[in-house]
Amino acid sequence: MVAGYQHLVQPTEPAIEVTLRRPRHTGPPEGSDLGEVDDALGAFWYRDLLRPDSSVPLLDPDWGIHVNADRLVEWSAVVATMMDADGVPNSPDMALDLCFIFGFDHEYRHHAVDSEVTMHQLRSIQQGGEAPQLRHSHRERSDSAATSQKQPEWWLLSEETYANAAIIRDQIRLGGLKEAFLRYGLLPQPLDLARGPYSLWEAAAMDEQCFQAACAHVWMQHLSGELDPLGLIPRLDEILKDGGAESAHAVVLEKMLEALQVSEVEEDLSWLADRQGVLKMVAFGGFRDGLLRRLQVPVHFHGANNKEVSERYDTDNGDWPYGTIERLYTHFRTTELSGEWDDPFSDDDDGGFELTP
Repeated sequence: MVAGYQHLVQPTEPAIEVTLRRPRHTGPPEGSDLGEVDDALGAFWYRDLLRPDSSVPLLDPDWGIHVNADRLVEWSAVVATMMDADGVPNSPDMALDLCFIFGFDHEYRHHAVDSEVTMHQLRSIQQGGEAPQLRHSHRERSDSAATSQKQPEWWLLSEETYANAAIIRDQIRLGGLKEAFLRYGLLPQPLDLARGPYSLWEAAAMDEQCFQAACAHVWMQHLSGELDPLGLIPRLDEILKDGGAESAHAVVLEKMLEALQVSEVEEDLSWLADRQGVLKMVAFGGFRDGLLRRLQVPVHFHGANNKEVSERYDTDNGDWPYGTIERLYTHFRTTELSGEWDDPFSDDDDGGFELTP
């Protein structure tokens, strides 16, 4: 085994309890109700690759995407009621599938960030450096800001912005379901104050440089150990006083982009122009797919509905994910969008449709 990586092994002792991401919830499973603070994602959370309770890298045996099956069923029932009003056939199943696939892919984006940060940490160790717990430290700061939802600190949780924006940008997989995600409240309306950073997805999804700025901000948060590495809060506080919360919330990504604009110094290597002159950020970069493909990431189901839901989304049984997503596309892309559209299941699609990269 390569020196410096020998500690990245399965521990024999049980893993510690994961930090609660939504402590105001009560009830099962197992005495705790974990989940992200956004209602549409309240049934989901991602547990990082490395354990936070060790001075050396240890793989957490419970890492992966976790799903509270009871909360998923409850939330999908709300969505099904809205679908009934729209006349959607088989609304309970359609709602459950739509809610699950949105939550699943959002959490996969957290895996993409976790993968890059973990690799950076392991490279640092291999080069003889220390092993700062970058991911765990960032998680603690983010959880604190998410729990308090204090403006504008909460808005700076740009990893949530990135995760929602990345879903919509990925037209080969789920981006075409944007209208359905919006209609049924899984994707927040843009700049919805009540849903904070989750609702800042639009600018990042539609503008390449805004997307790169959000990714760079996530990187700087991890590397600097600060929630506000660019010092945006004083400027946002000033806007809050002059223009109110709506104005300040609307310029969060704009201020991130402004702080990361191309330097006038010709020797600056932070940006690289492609053949069309479009600038790509080099210094921090974005987040590619995770260390594992989507269907290789462990999914852990909890709660009384565990068996039913886990069987429905077992890749070895049933039609998840391809048949499931095809049904969603067949209905929502054809009924909510008119005219020609890029069918991700057609034979002429670039490489064919796959949920996995």
